[in-house]
Amino acid sequence: MLQVLRDRLTEDMTAILTQWDCEGVIGSNLIEINEYEEGNGDRAGEKGLLATPIAYQLASERERSPADIAVELADAFRNREEISGIESIEAVDGYVNFYVDEDELTTRTLERILESESAYGQVADSKAAFFEFSSPNIAKPLHIGHLRNTILGDVLGTILETRGYDLVRDNHIGDWGVQFGHLLSEYEKAIENGEDVAERFDADPIDCLLELYQRYGRHEAELENAGREEDLERVRERGRKYFARLEAGEKPLRERWERFHAASCDRFESIYDRLGVTFDTWHGESFYVTEAWTNRLRVQAYERDVAVETANGAYVIPIYDGDCTNVTDPERADVCTDTPDEISSEEDDPEYEAFVLLKRDGTTTYGMRDLATIAYRTEQYDELFYVVGSEQRDYFQQLFAAARKFGYTDARFTHVDYGLIDLPDGSMSTREGRLITAKEVLDQVHDRAFNVVRENNPSLDETTASKIAEGVTLGTVRFENIAKRRTKNTTFDIEQATALDGDTGPYVQYAATRGVNILRKADSDVPDSSDVTTQPLNEYDHQLAVQLARYPLVLQRCEERYDPAPLAQYLLDLAKSFNKFYHENRVLDAAKARERRLILVAATVHVFESAFEITGIPMLEQM
Repeated sequence: MLQVLRDRLTEDMTAILTQWDCEGVIGSNLIEINEYEEGNGDRAGEKGLLATPIAYQLASERERSPADIAVELADAFRNREEISGIESIEAVDGYVNFYVDEDELTTRTLERILESESAYGQVADSKAAFFEFSSPNIAKPLHIGHLRNTILGDVLGTILETRGYDLVRDNHIGDWGVQFGHLLSEYEKAIENGEDVAERFDADPIDCLLELYQRYGRHEAELENAGREEDLERVRERGRKYFARLEAGEKPLRERWERFHAASCDRFESIYDRLGVTFDTWHGESFYVTEAWTNRLRVQAYERDVAVETANGAYVIPIYDGDCTNVTDPERADVCTDTPDEISSEEDDPEYEAFVLLKRDGTTTYGMRDLATIAYRTEQYDELFYVVGSEQRDYFQQLFAAARKFGYTDARFTHVDYGLIDLPDGSMSTREGRLITAKEVLDQVHDRAFNVVRENNPSLDETTASKIAEGVTLGTVRFENIAKRRTKNTTFDIEQATALDGDTGPYVQYAATRGVNILRKADSDVPDSSDVTTQPLNEYDHQLAVQLARYPLVLQRCEERYDPAPLAQYLLDLAKSFNKFYHENRVLDAAKARERRLILVAATVHVFESAFEITGIPMLEQM
């Protein structure tokens, strides 16, 4: 009901502002939602549950004080058709406050939730889109940073699906590029040196490949630090040649790479299964090479006159400063389309950034392969999402500009960037051997969660406690990866994150479990909300109902911001409101409001279940 009231008030506000010739301030956030205050419907001297500060924006334009404009606005609202659920409209300190009928808001919210059940907060629009997330590199284990991407992407994807998107979820794994030339080179050198590398690979393929990758990184760093430029170039050139042979389809190298690929995907799957994450497709970079999408672009680059050959033999697309302005929006993007014969062939020309398609040896670049994904995806979808870290922000702007120059002018691109997550011990470096794997994080959280569960419920047997601990582990890790605004860096403190008291996933799970247990103990069907409207409710009941009414608006905000953080905050707020409701009220043995409070509990559990399904946090029967 809260969303209905806000939408109706926004509609009336828009009509009033149009009559006043003030269309310039019309927007989607004309009506604010304030914190619930006891007796909101009767206390005109305080902020209403709904309010608008628009008078402050209009003050300079109309050369009048905000207080005077607010009074005029309140009168204008009163002169329009009465809105069911709004008890009074008052101007206070430059705000127009709308005071709700608490009983009606509570009753209608509970009816809506119990009727809609899991569909509460969802919309029925159909918007098809391609959604890329997780995207680890093969030959390495998933690490804590992949947890951030994978969980953030999974939750955001589910939010978008509840808001009407039909997504294809793609795990765009990094399985092609010169780094695999270096890896294949190191593998062969290990064989030449008489190492039992094949046996080590069979025993633990990812550990073996990671050690080889780090070995190359150390050797490269040693040569670089010693200033041995010729030796360094010789080592790098060997890797480039191996990659050229791989890309040319040399059978022994391709077969060995395929073994690396299969072993990596098996390891990824084990972590994804534990996290409860699935994908519709696993189209890694290699797909676009082996399926000839990069070859198509190679031809198009010549046919469409979008690339220039540089003095050293590479092919690049020039990206000018203005090309990246509004580049994600097909209606506002405006890229320079100069033909190659008008462009300098110097790759370091200061007039443009070179978006490299082909290296001087003819092998494809990361950029070429990413352009190939756009060529492939836009055959079916006009909207493409990329969940990739903030450090790639500039690159994606250039990629989208290059795509526009290639002729992909109708697609809408969205780079959902995010900040880093780390443990308190410090940052990682795969090449230098400082790596915190996803499995290590999950295992550490499980151990801590197991201790918390046993402390909280010492009578549990070990098997049951371990099963609950795994649910708490998933709740902890998932919540922590969406709790902060996605663009912020964050530190994952395992001990704090597993606490039952605090702004944590387990705290939210515990509140939800409490609601489930109340319904179980009730041992009776929840009555129809409209049958018990005369039962009295107090401020804690109404406060909980207001939180329940906010849920659809929170999902809308998550969609608008491409960020699950508002939903994580909402779960904390709902848990706090429910715990306050539980501690201040009697439910099962309430003298006058038992049935109505049971309805409140049932509605709360429904919303917890809905939000948990979206976030992937398990609903636990006991903790």
